[in-house]
Amino acid sequence: MLLILLLFTVLLLSAVMWVALFLAKQVTIPIQALAEGTREVSSGNFDYQVPEQAQDELGILVRSFNTMTTQLRDSRSQIDQFTRNLQQAVQELERRRQLMETVLENIPTGVISLDAAGAILRVNSSVSRMFGVASCESHSLEGLVGADAARIVHYLMRRSLRMGVVSREIETVAAGRVLHLAVTVSSLGPRRANTGYVLVLDDLTEVLRAQKSAAWQEVARRIAHEIKNPLTPIQLSAQRLLRFLERRDPSQSAATRHSELAQLVQECSRLIEREVSTLAALVNEFSQFVRFPTAKLVPTNANTIVHQAVEVFSGRLDGITLKTTLAENLPSVRADGGLLRSVVVNLIDNAAEALENSAFREILVSTRAHSDAETVVICVSDTGTGISPEDKDKLFLPHFSTKDRGTGLGLAIAARIVAEHGGSIHVEDNLPVGSRFLIELPVAELTPATLADHNGSDATR
Repeated sequence: MLLILLLFTVLLLSAVMWVALFLAKQVTIPIQALAEGTREVSSGNFDYQVPEQAQDELGILVRSFNTMTTQLRDSRSQIDQFTRNLQQAVQELERRRQLMETVLENIPTGVISLDAAGAILRVNSSVSRMFGVASCESHSLEGLVGADAARIVHYLMRRSLRMGVVSREIETVAAGRVLHLAVTVSSLGPRRANTGYVLVLDDLTEVLRAQKSAAWQEVARRIAHEIKNPLTPIQLSAQRLLRFLERRDPSQSAATRHSELAQLVQECSRLIEREVSTLAALVNEFSQFVRFPTAKLVPTNANTIVHQAVEVFSGRLDGITLKTTLAENLPSVRADGGLLRSVVVNLIDNAAEALENSAFREILVSTRAHSDAETVVICVSDTGTGISPEDKDKLFLPHFSTKDRGTGLGLAIAARIVAEHGGSIHVEDNLPVGSRFLIELPVAELTPATLADHNGSDATR
């Protein structure tokens, strides 16, 4: 009996140990598999999958582990794809940067990069060719283009904050020669978020020289034609007098001969005087254009200039109404009063001639301050027939005229005077009929206190 009991006990212990080993294997094998999977994943093998050998909690853990590795594999694939795309984008940006640098270094146009304060950050090789290598070492616009040109550029920079891109032609002296430049200023953001400016400089010196040469050739041709016109009747008058003297009839009485001679001399003298006056006016106008006086710019009120110009035509414009609309409290402009008055007088006189065949004849001269408070505009408008689009582009050339008479120098002189003032002049249609000429002049230099107030008001916009 004792032997049977002992045998039973041994069998029971063996069964318990077998069950314990079986249960242990059910736990340890999945855990070992998970440990192996962890080592594989940590080494970068995201394709590894742990075999599922159980359906209990360990099986759920294995399936979760396999799901995690699948997600990691997909994420790694997306990261790799994003990295490849980013590398391609960086390479493309680098390629474009190199292309842009190559273009900027080889184009004949000068390009200057400025920070928000106006300090020079970078210039291309064309700027060095324009101003010289020594000038390009300067980090300020004053050192590069000179004080006067820098003042105009700073004005354009302020306007670019409102308009984005602005352009203007300026003249400066660099490397011992006069440069005529077309300046385009672009701001790199609005006023409060501006990070800097880009200046593009086109050297128009050679172009203008060629244009001036062609213009002078045309002026010479035009003046030769204008001189020839009065010379012809003068020559005919002289020939007429000579023929009269050669064909005198000696049988006529002295009184009769003197009467006919006096009448003929009077007619020819009047004609010669008229044509000589035409020649004198031509010579005077041409001399004014050639020997152009230097403008003496002082702070001046534009309304005063307009008043003086309008007084010239007091009682002289028969059938034409001359009106003025002058803005109050205009800021002063830097101007030569005499020269600028001559420009306004010329524009009013041209407007009067344009109204000769108009039913409604009115000329309006007005002034106003530009919205940026940095320019003053003088406008002369008429109700004439207007100016064709093709003529507008040639209107200020020194040889062009829309009139049968005249040399075509009046508006060329006016444009030159306005340019001497640092301003601009252009023509546009006057609604509903006619044309209007607009002169835009920069205001006089602001005092430090006024400048601080002006900048403060800009900052609050």
